[in-house]
Amino acid sequence: MVILLKKIGIVAGSNGLPNHNYHNAVQGSGAEAVTLLPETWLSLLPQLDGILFPGGDDLNPALYGQENTDSEGVDDALDRYEITVLEAALARHLPVLGICRGHQLLNVAFGGTLWQDVNRQIHTRDGSADRIHGSRVEKSSFLSRLYGDEHIVVNSSHHQAIHQLAPDLRAIQYSDDGLIEAVVHKTLPVFGVQWHPERTCLAFARPDTVNGLALFRYFLEQC
Repeated sequence: MVILLKKIGIVAGSNGLPNHNYHNAVQGSGAEAVTLLPETWLSLLPQLDGILFPGGDDLNPALYGQENTDSEGVDDALDRYEITVLEAALARHLPVLGICRGHQLLNVAFGGTLWQDVNRQIHTRDGSADRIHGSRVEKSSFLSRLYGDEHIVVNSSHHQAIHQLAPDLRAIQYSDDGLIEAVVHKTLPVFGVQWHPERTCLAFARPDTVNGLALFRYFLEQC
């Protein structure tokens, strides 16, 4: 008997190369990881069961009506590409998972805004490397069910974060210093996390954080 694995499209970054951490996490969860490039994604879309938007550089703040004061590595072509892929995924009712930049992309695409530099604007953290920190999750959220607690420890590495939450999204996790760490869409199978589950699972699993593999497996269940 042939077992057909679910196919998860992972949007490639500006360099067009796959991020192996995300691919390994998806494959380790029991799915096939498919790299989505600007020239091939549309032909691959009918084969996909879900789409993952990974971390990366900052979105152009013009997308949420602001001038660029602190955003770094802005790539307008990548922004347009990812938003086009997201719109196509939503039109096909595909489940979507956004991680770090991908989490921020979801908020902007649905009408929210970002802190362009959390360290300068709200003085809470240094985003230069993985920071291990506590967080509070909603009791009724899938994260609470996955990890069996309303307080979980995760990793973060970012200098931007959600500021004004998009109207169609609901925040279900907050860091101990008050930043939104996870969102869900109110009606669609769309999820985003600010932390990096691909760096806390499989070979990167660590005793001081939750295991990110549970999040990837939950996403596959939605697919």
